[in-house]
Amino acid sequence: MEGLTLETVPADVDALIRELDQERARSVAGVELEPAIAHLFASRSRAAHRATAAALREAGRAALADRVAALRAERAGAEHEEAWRAAEARASAAGPDGPAPFAALELALVREPDRERRLALSRAASEALGAPAASREAMLEARARAAAEVGLAPDWRAVVNGDQLLAASEDAYRDVLAFRSRRELAIAPLPGGDLTRADLLHLLALIPWDGLFLGSGLAAAVRTTAAPLRLDLDRIQVDEGQRAAQWPGVHVTGARLSFRARGGAGDWQDLLEGLGRALAAVHVAPHRRDPVLAAALGWLLGSLLLEPRWLLDRAGVERRQAPDVRRDLALRRLFALRARAAAFRVASEVQRGLSGEAWRKTYREALTDATGAAWDPVRAARDGDALDHAAALSGAGAGEWLRREVRERYDEDWWRNPRMSEFLAGLLAAGVLPDAEGEGGREPAMAGAMLVEVMEGKT
Repeated sequence: MEGLTLETVPADVDALIRELDQERARSVAGVELEPAIAHLFASRSRAAHRATAAALREAGRAALADRVAALRAERAGAEHEEAWRAAEARASAAGPDGPAPFAALELALVREPDRERRLALSRAASEALGAPAASREAMLEARARAAAEVGLAPDWRAVVNGDQLLAASEDAYRDVLAFRSRRELAIAPLPGGDLTRADLLHLLALIPWDGLFLGSGLAAAVRTTAAPLRLDLDRIQVDEGQRAAQWPGVHVTGARLSFRARGGAGDWQDLLEGLGRALAAVHVAPHRRDPVLAAALGWLLGSLLLEPRWLLDRAGVERRQAPDVRRDLALRRLFALRARAAAFRVASEVQRGLSGEAWRKTYREALTDATGAAWDPVRAARDGDALDHAAALSGAGAGEWLRREVRERYDEDWWRNPRMSEFLAGLLAAGVLPDAEGEGGREPAMAGAMLVEVMEGKT
């Protein structure tokens, strides 16, 4: 590129990432129904250009080169991204009560007690996804081609680590899921039963524990946890609402967080995890953000929902209830990890050419096998971000290593230790995880092993 000055690239990348974060966050929050993505890349083309990435690599700045290359891949699919976001924001289908927006259907099915209505809501949600799915598939395929052109390849080592997580947690997950689904729903998981995705999400809403995890107490629990740790939550832009196009649950985009409550324990677990991820993004320049650190901090804070002392102090979970509450929360979290591991492998295959009906079929089989519930193939593209899955899985392993470290240094109730705030401040300022000392890896199977121990009552 003519006139390319490498010294200005970090600032250009920072500006582009901030603009993309803002537009995507407004889309997720249902504020912007027709986001403008492509023009952002056009106005800052050097920050997402293959020549910039090549020059940075030649100059020995590999990390920044990879960031620019990833932005170049995103730029290739920008118009398709605009199309699917706009289509999904307006997507609707006829549910059991008539036409409803896609997000409303997704929100309702999770807590619908009547199975026939729940399945009807699920069918309608899948129908509504049809049109947006085509644009999202096109976006991911365009990104995959562009990534190959700039030298980005799937991280197969991370894929193998995800497979190891699935293998190591298989028996415990199947046993606890079978027990819970038969007891709560009178339905057996696959392959022997007919549990569906909608049934599984309803089960993992943990509705029997709603009385402990009230929405009215969530803000206070978060604030009283963050205060002694000196975590400045006011630096995070939180968009809480119930807009028609707002995605249900917690979704983090850089330092922005969208929260559409689904109710119950899941909101508590997801919000703490999301805040950890957003805090990591707040404290460093965008081009220096480490998605694995963000996921690790999210894992650390989300794991508070598995600590008996925290559950007692913040949610009033008594000692006699704690084993069952912790088991159910651990099952919910293990499901999320297993689903990500399966989706990650499929998304990585897309990066090397898997497409069309073969993509959807492979996805359905992989997710069904990993979760024990029949999955909808139309969701393949919605679950196709390989980089996001890789960061979440690696971050879970790193986060479990971090959780063990802080328990060793600052005791089992580390969140109450005054010295913990200094440790977190240093971690956030550095923007990277410290080197591991002694033996022990940071693979996602470590996170799975901890959840299995909780589910089996061993810790």
